[in-house]
Amino acid sequence: MSFVRKLLTLAGATLVATGLVAPAVQTAAVADQHGFQNTVVRMFNTEPFRPLLPGDTNEWGGGRLISMMFTGLVGYRLEDAAPYNAMAKSIETKDSKVFRIKIHRGWKFHDGSEVKARNFVNAWNHVAYGPNKLRNNTFMERIQGYADLNPASGTPTTDKLSGLKIINDYEFQVTLSVPLSIFPTMVGYWAFYPLPDSFFRDQEAWKRKPVGNGPYKFVEAVPNGHQKLTAFKGFKGEEKPRIKDLHYTVYPNTSVAYDALVRGELDFMEAMPYEKITSGQYKKDLPGRFTDRNFLLMQNLAFPSYKPGYDNPDLRKAVSMSIDRAELIKKVGGGQKAADGFTIPGLEGYAPGQCGELCTYNPAKARELFARTGFQGPIELHTNVESGARTWLGPVCESIKTTLGVDCVTKETMSFREFREAIVGKRMTGAYRSDWRADYPSIENFLTPLYKTGASSNDYGYSNPAFDAALDKADRAPSKEAALGLYRDAERLLVQDMPVVPLWQEWSAVGWSPRLRNVKVSVLTDIDIFKVRVVEPCDR
Repeated sequence: MSFVRKLLTLAGATLVATGLVAPAVQTAAVADQHGFQNTVVRMFNTEPFRPLLPGDTNEWGGGRLISMMFTGLVGYRLEDAAPYNAMAKSIETKDSKVFRIKIHRGWKFHDGSEVKARNFVNAWNHVAYGPNKLRNNTFMERIQGYADLNPASGTPTTDKLSGLKIINDYEFQVTLSVPLSIFPTMVGYWAFYPLPDSFFRDQEAWKRKPVGNGPYKFVEAVPNGHQKLTAFKGFKGEEKPRIKDLHYTVYPNTSVAYDALVRGELDFMEAMPYEKITSGQYKKDLPGRFTDRNFLLMQNLAFPSYKPGYDNPDLRKAVSMSIDRAELIKKVGGGQKAADGFTIPGLEGYAPGQCGELCTYNPAKARELFARTGFQGPIELHTNVESGARTWLGPVCESIKTTLGVDCVTKETMSFREFREAIVGKRMTGAYRSDWRADYPSIENFLTPLYKTGASSNDYGYSNPAFDAALDKADRAPSKEAALGLYRDAERLLVQDMPVVPLWQEWSAVGWSPRLRNVKVSVLTDIDIFKVRVVEPCDR
């Protein structure tokens, strides 16, 4: 999840919109000779699930902040999602197995210390070390020596990856277990961000006040209240921050946040309530201050394969074929694209029709499959109270109930934190909504982290040795083109088990206040904070 979130977008997919002209009586936020404005942009957020440690964050509440606080080796161009070197001066390889990485000199962490090669190597070792139990641990699994840090039993005999070697202060070498052509694209993800020496001196103190190397530095966080960041004037990236402060507010749900946006108390929101989208109300409430389209996000129903009943592939297949996706989208959506596989259009390597008949509404076949399961019900569909997903979960439940003749109930009782804790702790008692946003624009990112045995976001406990082997084969491909074809082969294997029920590629609306101008929004719903301008001060 996997978000700004490195500002991923696709060629031609960047959306630019200009807000309404402010009344003449309003005073523009003054900019200095460099275009820097001593003002604030107020953003929507959810409560981060974990401390703001890049290697331990894989959800968007923490990700919104981490994306501003850190800069990795690689960034993703706003215009077309092409990777570009950010902190990396060069990433070179002759065989896609051994990579020599040089970083720029002079980059600083927010504590004033210089970013050096050891800060990447030490951070990656920390993420990879199994006893640390960090959420993004498996992103390091392709690096040589990972198995030694994550033995099947017992304690690791080392805490350092043998595949990482520091050449000098500004260069290090990465040796993978097998060739991986997409590795230079992957290293822009949060798991690969550097950590300062201060983190390793006192981790608990660092977690209370995280230190990164990105355009914005941490100021404060109040649990279930807000988070504040401020511009880091020592930032060495190509673009400099031009807004002084970013204030993130945690709202109890998206409806409350939306009302704050309409009242002008919030400046940017990328997660509008489904009911406002379905009714088109946002177009009336935010004239000229929204953009809507399909984004690089996917919505699924996930199943706890560790719970008896839900572990039966026939149940998951029956549920999938009991849902009329096209009709559901008409009822509760805007322009979602019905899922036809486990990846979505816009990703490198996407192919249509990978799911076949199992993603097609077929009541008779659904009932036949369900009859084999012996499942007595009810089928539970869970979401967190902040999500607003009840708008579509209800119709999904009704479709399941009508088609399969089994009771179906929706449950919206947990906060986002409680929801994530139950999912990660494998305590879910039924199916649950599970959305996924790209970390980088490849179908591999919609397969490996979600469905490989033990992967970072495989919260449902799914395991298929044949699928794992197919991914490994794709990883070893001699070229990116060959790898993408093999990843598609792996995707087709998921149909045998249907670990999740793919629903649709998300279509959503993003809105902003009259204070903002030159708003650019990526296909991941992120605002380009380097381009936006503020024309009206606010009471902070």
